[in-house]
Amino acid sequence: MKAQIIKKITTGLTLTAVTASLLSGCATQNGSQPAPETGTGSAATDTTQADATESATESATDTTSKDPALPDSIVIGCMPDWAPFDYVDADGNITGFDVAVTLEACRRLGIEGKFEAYEWAALLPALESGRVQMVAAQIYRSDEREEKFYFSNAPYYKNDNYMVVRADEPAETVQDVIDEGLTFTCEAGELYEQFLIDNNIKFVYFEGNPQTSIENVLAGHSDGFLAVWDTVDNILKETGKEGSLKHIGEPLASDYVYSVFRKNDEGEALAKAFSEVYLEMEADGTLTKLSEEYLSGLPVEGLENGVR
Repeated sequence: MKAQIIKKITTGLTLTAVTASLLSGCATQNGSQPAPETGTGSAATDTTQADATESATESATDTTSKDPALPDSIVIGCMPDWAPFDYVDADGNITGFDVAVTLEACRRLGIEGKFEAYEWAALLPALESGRVQMVAAQIYRSDEREEKFYFSNAPYYKNDNYMVVRADEPAETVQDVIDEGLTFTCEAGELYEQFLIDNNIKFVYFEGNPQTSIENVLAGHSDGFLAVWDTVDNILKETGKEGSLKHIGEPLASDYVYSVFRKNDEGEALAKAFSEVYLEMEADGTLTKLSEEYLSGLPVEGLENGVR
């Protein structure tokens, strides 16, 4: 079966971090939009401190002064075509669960953040090169990545990853997928790639996101893909295609999601600071409230089990 190759679209949209109201579901922007930078990232729109009129919860008010070891501002790389974690809202703003969590963490730390949009293949290279100082884009840990970057010691979420196929597909297990010779799509460099290789599942590479993966399967260009079901289910509901796909088998992995930082002294300090804030946000209920706003609403708890 031939898989359709679908290119990603760089959004050219950005959001400044520390100055947003989180539970509104979108971030406000003031000021004019500068011309986009060249390359795979996008330029940012600045906002002012006056925009920070509300916080994620009443308990999220600042109680400590800013750590002098932390920078005053950082650039945060994201990939805003991954709803409901990172996406562009109807007003053209980058928003979503990952964005909201990062905005609130920045606010508590007294750091001004600026989001820049990148395609997946360029996201971690942008961090390595110093174009951004942090990445918030549903990143999982791996030995290879930890050689190049610092990760927050504490995660801010846990994802259940499934194989996704058409609703009328008879396959119900990984073995069924192998026996039927189904062909999956996968982006080069994804952790899913190794799972497909290890299990001798046929797959083709493509460039895209959950939306294009869904379109590929529904159009018959591929038989399935691997993804976080919350993401797929959200897209199906918003596009009127609910019930057209299903996830099969048990979760292939339940992966903790971490923020990623440059491997230098500043990155190490940021990783430690964000870790402390994530656990604080779990304890005071902020992460669960953001889950209710952007995701399925399941409680965000047990993150201490993912602390490294």
